[in-house]
Amino acid sequence: MRAELIQELQLLQNSRANKIVDELTDRILSSVDAVNEKVLSSMSKRGKMLMLLDKRLNFSTLRKLRRKFFKA
Repeated sequence: MRAELIQELQLLQNSRANKIVDELTDRILSSVDAVNEKVLSSMSKRGKMLMLLDKRLNFSTLRKLRRKFFKA
């Protein structure tokens, strides 16, 4: 009888521990997902801005070259 009670108590403790671990895992994963999304978003925005800057730079450089060489 006593061994059964001890075993039941251990099962209850394991159950509670597993519940706490699951909750902590969910919290950690959700915060990690949020951080990953913010980082990816900022990297994407930066990449788009750099591509636009590169595109504008190339067009302005081509215009200058055209003016310089085709006017003469």
